[in-house]
Amino acid sequence: MPVLDKHRPVCDKRVIDEVNNDPNSTWVARESDVFKGVSMTEFRNSFLGLKVDREYEYVPVKSHKGLDVELPAEFNAYEAWPQFMHPIRDQMHCGSCWAFAASEVLGDRFALASKGEINHVLSPEDMVSCDKGDHGCSGGYLDHAWEYLQATGIVTENCFPYGAGKGMAPACRTTCLNASIPFKKYKAADYYQLKGEDDIMKEIYTNGPVEAGFRVYTSFMSYSSGVYHKKFFDVMEGGHAIKIVGWGEQQPEHFWQKKPVKYWLCANSWTEGWGEKGFFKIVRGENRIGHSECGIEDEVFAGHPLLI
Repeated sequence: MPVLDKHRPVCDKRVIDEVNNDPNSTWVARESDVFKGVSMTEFRNSFLGLKVDREYEYVPVKSHKGLDVELPAEFNAYEAWPQFMHPIRDQMHCGSCWAFAASEVLGDRFALASKGEINHVLSPEDMVSCDKGDHGCSGGYLDHAWEYLQATGIVTENCFPYGAGKGMAPACRTTCLNASIPFKKYKAADYYQLKGEDDIMKEIYTNGPVEAGFRVYTSFMSYSSGVYHKKFFDVMEGGHAIKIVGWGEQQPEHFWQKKPVKYWLCANSWTEGWGEKGFFKIVRGENRIGHSECGIEDEVFAGHPLLI
């Protein structure tokens, strides 16, 4: 088992070897260029950002129990709606994942709901710099982010480009950086939490990607391909927010793996140089003791775009 210490590199060769030498592993590890030269201490301070110190108690929960829809075994929003899904982003050295995932979900949903008439990359910087209910590069909460999207809204990336990549957010703006671009806020009409595998799948299938928070463990940053499942030696490093864009099943590779592994397909904000061109798969569904993998299904948020 790898010996873990606070000064270790993010992609530790001992961890990578442990994953790749495990005959039961459902995923492959490698050293990512994104984290070369980065220590785990620096990673925790700069590459995550979801605060996990409280529960989301007062958020309405949306149920799709009565929705009669036949879900496919596999679904990928980027394949179903390629003209409406937006690129993998880069939060850089700022704990702004909470803003990236929320702004990406709202942007995708505007494009979907408007059938492409409103098709913009929306500004995470607007949230990082202006959302006083959260803490900029020091992290944020999913419910606060969606409260901001509903009450205030955000401008486009072209209006307020991302500038917090070195850990310091620029001042909040009330005009666009480019004066020729109109300062227009795009808002959520509502927001809600989703609970349970079936409801999350139905939500994505009918309305588009969702934002999810989960716990990041030591081995996750070395993910390269396959379906991620944390290892017995893993230590929780912090919280992270991403965009769930679909689901599927990975077929067994060995005769002793008796059944397919169900997964969520997720878009990360660590550039296309990480994972599967910026995406990753993580085990879907609750385990035998009633928990989802790394809590991936415990903090799932979405909202409808306000079309006016």
